[in-house]
Amino acid sequence: MSEDHQRGVDLRAQQVVPDTQRPLWRGILLQFGLRVVLIVFVVATLLWTPPTRHHWICMDVLAVYVVVIGCWSAWALRSGARTTISTRTMVTLLVLTADVTVVSVLSVLTGATSPQAWTSDVMRNGFFLIPLIAAAQLEPIISVAVAIPTLSVFTLTCWISKSSNGEPWSSIWLSAFVLAGLAGGSVALSLIQRSRVEMIADLARQRSELLEELLGVERRERQAISERLHDGALQYVLVARQDIEEVRDGSAVAADRVASALVECSGLLRDVVRELHPDVLIRMGLKSAISSLAESLGSRAGLTVDFDAAGWPDGLRTEADDVLYNAAREASTNVVKHAQAQNIWIELRHHEGLASLRIADDGVGISAATIARKADEGHIGMASMRARVLASGGQFDVRSTSPGTELAISIPLRTARHLAAA
Repeated sequence: MSEDHQRGVDLRAQQVVPDTQRPLWRGILLQFGLRVVLIVFVVATLLWTPPTRHHWICMDVLAVYVVVIGCWSAWALRSGARTTISTRTMVTLLVLTADVTVVSVLSVLTGATSPQAWTSDVMRNGFFLIPLIAAAQLEPIISVAVAIPTLSVFTLTCWISKSSNGEPWSSIWLSAFVLAGLAGGSVALSLIQRSRVEMIADLARQRSELLEELLGVERRERQAISERLHDGALQYVLVARQDIEEVRDGSAVAADRVASALVECSGLLRDVVRELHPDVLIRMGLKSAISSLAESLGSRAGLTVDFDAAGWPDGLRTEADDVLYNAAREASTNVVKHAQAQNIWIELRHHEGLASLRIADDGVGISAATIARKADEGHIGMASMRARVLASGGQFDVRSTSPGTELAISIPLRTARHLAAA
């Protein structure tokens, strides 16, 4: 991985957590917008259906409310996302209390001073905006805590102004019923939005962990390849260099040693290249590649290998071929090295846009704790498989059977195509 690419991946990983703060900022902007609507509504009510008395007192109450909202907006936009949850909740409840207070005070004040006007009746409609403001918090507890006092204050305000405007109780109860339904809907909306925010945060956390795991796997794989080249092919090259002088002096024995070293070196390099990018996978597809791997495994390790690919069409190519082949190669290598097995079963399937690979053996088995311990010790084969499968959107499952171990991988496919006939 290049340095620029590494830096880009690290930057994307750091941006995962800030992205989860976007719902909070959008909630603050939504609250601000709804409060602006409430202020415009109150101003329009006082101008178009003005009270007969104490008009300026009402305007002073509104001015105090505007100052409170301005102070809250400055605080929320500057430091709202960096404050603790308890502080943010306390400030939120105080400002929502101010919302309820300004509507109730103006409704009672205009009803008591202007019994012949419609100001109080119109002003009470502002209560219907308050549950929406509470719902923008994305906190169901806050929505419930605001819904009950809002409904109670609305009913009390209607009862106080009833003597002046003569509104019947049936109308009051119907309005209260509508407000209760709106409050209940705001609570439900908060629950839905909160679950979405939690899901986004969880996905962001998983993405960050997967990025870190992929970076670690790639770093360890590069180290493993470097060690293989250093301890294998490079040693034969150094041996050949030491014999060059004797070859120049005409030593046939030294020439034979150089030739032997170069043969071994080319074989080791060919094995590394084949593992990095198997030629049979490119030419013949996944089914033939795993079949060749199974034949090689049986002849080289003395295992009985049962390969079943009846559910995989001949010549089918998918974007998951590399991941599945590498998983089959790594799993079979682990069986040979550690399982002490006599038999191995490999099953390859393609069904309804899902590619699945199952590898089982009758060896000693392996536990999840052993897998984790080996990953900590630097044995990255299983961790590398898991990281690649998860990065492809698939599922990775390893379980101990009796006897042996079973590895199951499934990867959803976006595209699949058949190779042209040779």
